[in-house]
Amino acid sequence: MSLTRFDFSKLFDLNVLVVESDPASGHQLKQILTGLGIKKVELSRTAQDLLSCEGTAPYDVIFLDYDAEPSVVGADLIELLLHKHIVSPLCRLVVLSTATERQKHAVDYPFHQIDFLDRPCNKFHMDEQLKLHVRLKPFMDQILPLVHKRRYVDAFKLIGELQQKAGADTPLAVQQLKAEMLLELGVCDAASALIKSACTKQQGWALWLQFLLDYEQGDLQSCNSFLVNVTEEVLRYQERKEVWQVYLALENEDYAAALNVAVKFPAAGMSTHITQLVQLVMMVSDKTEQAIELIERKRRLSGSGYQFCVLTVSLCKLLLFLMAQPMAEQRIAQYQAMLQQCFRQLITDKEASQFAADIIWLQGSLVCQADGKDAAIGFLEKQKQHLAAMQMSVASQCHGATLMASLGKMNAAFDLMYLANKALNLLPHSIHKVYAACVHQQAFHLIYAAADRGQVYAQMGLRHEKEGELRPAAQMYYKAYLAEPGYLTHQEHLANLLSQLKLSKFKTFVLEEFNQR
Repeated sequence: MSLTRFDFSKLFDLNVLVVESDPASGHQLKQILTGLGIKKVELSRTAQDLLSCEGTAPYDVIFLDYDAEPSVVGADLIELLLHKHIVSPLCRLVVLSTATERQKHAVDYPFHQIDFLDRPCNKFHMDEQLKLHVRLKPFMDQILPLVHKRRYVDAFKLIGELQQKAGADTPLAVQQLKAEMLLELGVCDAASALIKSACTKQQGWALWLQFLLDYEQGDLQSCNSFLVNVTEEVLRYQERKEVWQVYLALENEDYAAALNVAVKFPAAGMSTHITQLVQLVMMVSDKTEQAIELIERKRRLSGSGYQFCVLTVSLCKLLLFLMAQPMAEQRIAQYQAMLQQCFRQLITDKEASQFAADIIWLQGSLVCQADGKDAAIGFLEKQKQHLAAMQMSVASQCHGATLMASLGKMNAAFDLMYLANKALNLLPHSIHKVYAACVHQQAFHLIYAAADRGQVYAQMGLRHEKEGELRPAAQMYYKAYLAEPGYLTHQEHLANLLSQLKLSKFKTFVLEEFNQR
């Protein structure tokens, strides 16, 4: 089949699923798809069958009702399908939604094919999505598997070959994919050049990708200018804009500014990601009681399951943070009782097995409270092999690091913070990666005093360098340089790494300016 010639036979062979909670609407959508010539159409009133799938669901296109699960916010439902790898990157997920623009576009989904259709949608809208999938299929089926295996060099080579065959008919989505990969590799100038014309035309994906490039390069002035713009494109992504304002404030340790934005997020329809972000802001702004109230409310709404466990772990960590504060003595018994209750709810939930590492860290804290530090150290020593075999998230490793530091095991804490940074650098550029970076920074600040941070960042950079991880090493030396700007050794190390990486600058550190000193 030609890369650009539309083949109708491929359209009729698509395997399509419709998840629609309203029976009449579901029947109508199925009739539309059948009328468009789709032979294989399945209809479901709930996403539960999809969520309980073993492995990847066998569909080419899924039309998903944003409100299919009453106890799960639509944004969380999408996240669950991606987190559990139920929706393949090769599958087009079309979300049918009456949600506000601010909710729909709050999160970015790099290297996945996700679109939103406003309700009410007709056969022309659905036909457009199906045809788009067929047009992109010859490209995406070959490129995306390489991207998800992080085989970027092979993916670039393949894109070059496909562009040669397709010429001017190369889909815009392929250009976007190429720019996203250049961002992943830190080749910011090339990515910027690629998206320049799309930015001129005010195309949303390009404007936000340029924003990410500015952020990656440390041009925070451009980032802030973009966020205060009142263009239609920025207004359309209102919640994403506000999330980024919080992130930038957290990175600058401007907690008052972060709180000022965070408290304005509407409670109704708040996703788990936004809940955790607001909780983090409240925690660092001495608004922990409000944070507890927020998470408790969201936990009650979720009832049980994966999101319930995520929120319960967050609440447990918040209670531990609160109990460690000097002013907590008067309410320590109340917090301990709440923590123990939350822990029991967590370990008895049907999804508890997915939170094994967090459960071990929490159990270590409970042992410490009941029997002292030595008993907790002994317990964690017995779990060491079990923990080493786990693939922990950034947040889980940071959780473990703060516990180890509280037990006086600073070497173990450093190891976990290093591994957390390693995991952080494997995440694709997205809002989730920046949130994980905020969690990592906050844990780092809890563990290490301001006077020590420059040297610890440098130690972490050296370890990355010894492992051959030059870009994460440069990132750590850059942080060491920011923490101790007068310490020349950090700058020399960073300059040496940039030379090896063949980069002229790293964020605000320009190699040529350093060499001219």
